[in-house]
Amino acid sequence: AYDMLMQDLTAQVEQASADRSSKAEIKAKKLQAKADAQGDLTDTTTTKEADEKYLSDLTGTCTQKASDFEMRQQLRAEELEAIQKAIEILSSSSVSGHAETYLPSLAQKASALAQLRAFSAAAPQQQLQQQRAADYLAVQGRELKSHVLSALATKITADPFAKVK
Repeated sequence: AYDMLMQDLTAQVEQASADRSSKAEIKAKKLQAKADAQGDLTDTTTTKEADEKYLSDLTGTCTQKASDFEMRQQLRAEELEAIQKAIEILSSSSVSGHAETYLPSLAQKASALAQLRAFSAAAPQQQLQQQRAADYLAVQGRELKSHVLSALATKITADPFAKVK
């Protein structure tokens, strides 16, 4: 009976040691899994924060670009309106009469730009209308802060042959 009791107790001790080793191994694996999960959580959180910052920056950029686009669209519409007004001024009866008189003969003769300016010098009413259109474009260019209109006004008033005349 003693041997059987000793054998039974020895088996229980060995089983308890094996269980303890097994449980320690399981605990170590669970701690490792927890550490891995914690590291993954930290990485995911960091990535999420970076993505949220990128999204907010991108949204701000897109909003700014959309606003700039709308402002440019409005500016272009105002420029077109100013150009239309200049075309109306240049198309008025006093200017259009001179265009019908002088431009067809210039086109048929293939005259140089200098001759065109000479005809313009002969028509003070046309110069007055041209100057009014240029002044209007210059004013609109300043009001709208449009470099295109200002350049167009400068080009209309510029006479590259003034020194030659």
